[in-house]
Amino acid sequence: MGTVTLSLRIRRDIKEKMERLRDVDWRSEIEKFIESRIREIELRSIVSEIDCVLSGVSPSGEAAWRAIREMREAR
Repeated sequence: MGTVTLSLRIRRDIKEKMERLRDVDWRSEIEKFIESRIREIELRSIVSEIDCVLSGVSPSGEAAWRAIREMREAR
């Protein structure tokens, strides 16, 4: 998988602290954070879609265990 360059502006004091902490792989840390945020946002979107679909479905009056039992017995 190829890579691209992403440039961003940060405050000078943050950059200076990053330079003092040279043992940290900042590129990797930033990449992990971005990946984590992307997953979080995508999951929120999926949950929102599921909520929209389920909003039109009324809850069943039947006990879940009974429905499961009937499905198993029908096999």
